[in-house]
Amino acid sequence: MGRRIITAPMVADPFWDRRAFSIVGRHFAWIDVVFAAMVRGDWSAFERRLAEGLACAARADVDAASPPDEAIDEAATAYRYDRDLISAADVTVWLDRVGLSADEWIEYLRRDLLRQQWSGELDDLLDRFAPSARDLVETAVVDGICSGAFDAFEGAFAGRAALVFEADAARFDRLCENCDRPTIDPRATQLAQTHAHWLSVATDSDPVARLSLVTGIEQAYAAIADAIASNGRLSEIVDDNRLAWMRLEIDTMSFASEAAAREALLCVRADGLSLHDVAALSRSAVQRAVVTFDDLEPVRQEVLLAAEPGSAVGPMSVDGGFDVALLVNRAAPALSDPAIAARAKAVAVNRAEQQAARDHVRR
Repeated sequence: MGRRIITAPMVADPFWDRRAFSIVGRHFAWIDVVFAAMVRGDWSAFERRLAEGLACAARADVDAASPPDEAIDEAATAYRYDRDLISAADVTVWLDRVGLSADEWIEYLRRDLLRQQWSGELDDLLDRFAPSARDLVETAVVDGICSGAFDAFEGAFAGRAALVFEADAARFDRLCENCDRPTIDPRATQLAQTHAHWLSVATDSDPVARLSLVTGIEQAYAAIADAIASNGRLSEIVDDNRLAWMRLEIDTMSFASEAAAREALLCVRADGLSLHDVAALSRSAVQRAVVTFDDLEPVRQEVLLAAEPGSAVGPMSVDGGFDVALLVNRAAPALSDPAIAARAKAVAVNRAEQQAARDHVRR
């Protein structure tokens, strides 16, 4: 039996025990969704963003530097229209459904605006105004709901849990039935220590037991995902994405003006200079990149699709500058490329997850 982590409840919030989704009568709460995000490694980025917002709010309070009401009103309008909350009544219905007050929503918008305003100073602000564990826990629900992070976490975990049930219902049942008598594996123990303040959230169930359940589901999911990747269907997926996943090796130079880019392109095409020769003459740098076709901006896709290896193309307007590019090599995607194999596996597993979620998840 693994070592059991004992935590003292910190904050009572009914949200954590609220049902997020069910699979064949097995209910999963929002605390399970959070633990699953920790197991996947997705939680740290959310916690960092949450801490940044709180640090910015603390600085604004000290410096009396909150955003003007007009900026908050504009942010609220943009938020509403992005989510089809057109009328005030729509906003009220949404707030009631997710269990937030208007003040909590507006305070979230304020923190988000401050994060954007002080985006270049966030590391320093975290040093100066580091929020307490209690502040993080007490604010997480508001930020998780308003940012959409919790919906994304719920979708990811629900799909994985549904896939485990579909592929191995007996194992799924054993995990759910044994969560009150968990054996904590080393990974769960490490997660419990790393995220100790989150395991201190007051819930109706033992948080360590729920973490054990979630860890078991994620481990089962990983094995099932590997099996899906070994079923011989990945070649079909690669064939279906031959253009999008085409491998391009590109040398690029960037210029501030279109005229300078055209002059560089003329030196390559007419004078026979290499892109590196032009870079040396202009005291600029050539950037080498290996990308797939769908990684490129639309303007690069259009130009490079028709280019032959060894040809220079441009100027292309990208990010306020003008690029000249040399297509060094182009290769069709192949499963022997680890990056392409990983993409194909992700597509195959995602399709299986989505189908399992449609068949088995109830919200």
